[in-house]
Amino acid sequence: MHRLKRTAGLVLFALILSACTSLSPQQVELQPLIDARQRLPAGLSLALDAKDLRPSPVIGYRVSRFEQNAFITLARDARYTLLSSAQQALRQMGAYRIVPDASSNDVAKLTLLLDDLSYEANQHSVRQEVQLSMKLRLVTQYHGRTFTGHYQSQKTHSSPLPPTEATNQELLNELASETLSRAFSDPRLIDFLRQNG
Repeated sequence: MHRLKRTAGLVLFALILSACTSLSPQQVELQPLIDARQRLPAGLSLALDAKDLRPSPVIGYRVSRFEQNAFITLARDARYTLLSSAQQALRQMGAYRIVPDASSNDVAKLTLLLDDLSYEANQHSVRQEVQLSMKLRLVTQYHGRTFTGHYQSQKTHSSPLPPTEATNQELLNELASETLSRAFSDPRLIDFLRQNG
């Protein structure tokens, strides 16, 4: 009986250890919310585009104390996500019309360029620190002139265990929301559109 309990205890310990050392890849759903409080010039028509310029779809890697790692990627195409969020923001800002392309000189063309979205995890003794970073550009062309805004945000998260998929999704969405909100709240963007309208 004692030997049976001891065997069961060893099996349970092995299962717990296996769960702790095993890391699975994660796919996060990026759905940033843009806080756009500015108003666009009245009657402005816009064309919108987005490009994912990252060299790899991998955002970063999960790590553990046992030197294992597993990659993190987006569940959906980054370009689609940027376009969807930006369209909602522009409508909140009073966009008169969003057209498929900027064939007319009277249409302002906005292009979001995602240069970097990264996740770096480091294990320190009994705690893990995660550093997240996002860099993007918003290029606006209107009446032959161009304005380019550069925006970057960073976040740090510390926890005793590798973050779950839900936690990483929340962290990345906070990061993306902050970065995109800064872009669409940039007063230089509105000034450029007004001065060249």
